[in-house]
Amino acid sequence: MVDEIGGAGGAGGYEWEEEPDFTSLSEDELRERLKGLAEEERTVSYRRRVLQGRIDLIRAELVRRGGAALFPEQSVCVLLGGSAEKGRGDPEGAS
Repeated sequence: MVDEIGGAGGAGGYEWEEEPDFTSLSEDELRERLKGLAEEERTVSYRRRVLQGRIDLIRAELVRRGGAALFPEQSVCVLLGGSAEKGRGDPEGAS
């Protein structure tokens, strides 16, 4: 699969062109693919929940400090080690 977690293709979507014609695969091959994709989906889902939790913690801390909450794009930049200014727009609640 092209989309590895944390890989360059993560934001680019799934590469459908690399999938074989499913009608040409045996039932065992189809089951194996299904098993692999289900595991990949669980991994991606877990990663998304972890990131959402981190975003929620940062927003809660900003609110606790009396600051404005960040837009989701800005929160992601902070979580990934960048600057909040890379996100677009002003923080929510800014005057």
